[in-house]
Amino acid sequence: MSDNMTRKKDNEENNVDVNQLELFSDKIAKDSKKKPRPKNIPAESKTKNTDASASAFGWRFQVIVGIVLSLYNIKELKSVEIEGETEDIELRFYDRDPEYIQVKAVQSNPIDAKDDYKAALAMNTLINTSNITTGKYSKLVYVANFMNPLGLSKAILNAFWLPRMDKPFIRSYNSLPDDARNFVQGRIELAKEQLAKGEYLNTTDYFDLSKLYLVTILVSSDDQDEQNYSVLEGVIGNLFGGLKLNLSQSKVHNIKSMLVDRYLANAGSKESKEKHEKITKGILVWRMIFEIIDEVPDYFYDDLPAGIQDELEAYEDGFIKQQVEDIDVINKIIAGLNAYAKGAFPKQREVKKFIEDKWMKYTEIFPLDNDQSVQEYGIKMIMLRILNGKRVIEKVKERVNL
Repeated sequence: MSDNMTRKKDNEENNVDVNQLELFSDKIAKDSKKKPRPKNIPAESKTKNTDASASAFGWRFQVIVGIVLSLYNIKELKSVEIEGETEDIELRFYDRDPEYIQVKAVQSNPIDAKDDYKAALAMNTLINTSNITTGKYSKLVYVANFMNPLGLSKAILNAFWLPRMDKPFIRSYNSLPDDARNFVQGRIELAKEQLAKGEYLNTTDYFDLSKLYLVTILVSSDDQDEQNYSVLEGVIGNLFGGLKLNLSQSKVHNIKSMLVDRYLANAGSKESKEKHEKITKGILVWRMIFEIIDEVPDYFYDDLPAGIQDELEAYEDGFIKQQVEDIDVINKIIAGLNAYAKGAFPKQREVKKFIEDKWMKYTEIFPLDNDQSVQEYGIKMIMLRILNGKRVIEKVKERVNL
């Protein structure tokens, strides 16, 4: 007698419904063949939006979230990738598994808006991510741009969920009140149904609720609103607060503007390379440092050849765009001064003499220019900025653990 026939006879003798058992076995076999949903396939087809302004705002908000949460985690951060392989935003760290962040935005007033369905779509993607990564993550994060992403009553909202314009509001699932947790659980069940309908893996075996975080970052879709980027200014101010840098509000504003201009430049193009660019911690920090160390002593301008100051500014802009993301440029110049002056605190006259004596040694790391005077004084001006900002650079590096 075959093994199959023997098992069938044993099951019949023990009153086991053979047909039911076979159906159950078929379901296990079918489920075992399911795979997570590919990232390029949306959570649900009807969520596709052909409105170009909505698409551009969604991308703009996504980039803001990427910058804000990078700065929020800057000490441990290794890199941030926007439109990563798995999620909208992926933060990688030196000492722990990545954070995977799903971003959802509405174009209506973020204070009054309600969209419970966004949470279901976010859970859909985060469950999917948990299965793609087989649980190898430190956090799964849902970020929304509106006040009430968890459908809370006004009383509970006022008691437990009070985001501000100048900082991200972050709560773990485990810290939520019961109503909010029940809401999230309902969206998890809906997300599982969505995945099952699409014939995708919908298990929550790897979906660890203790690693689930819910975030509000208030940003409106009106890019003319002066308060629109206040969360960036608040996070930047908090990052550099306490360093005694005498960082003016105008410099905070300049850092914010640089980040916006740099990382939002191609907001309307899905094919943009920058959507898939890994931004390292070093790149992020050095770009901000160059906005801080923007002062050049007056004596430098007294020695300039007449009529080249505007050209120097253009030369400096070229350097910042091309070379400032290379950390070695700044490190080489500071190391050169330390070797030249042979002291931890070189005098201003030593800095001036070092630049005069050694500027030609660094020509290979600066942009070329057809006018030799522009190149010479452009290099000297940038070196002076870096060396005058040496203490600031050291403080910032210590603050961000770079």
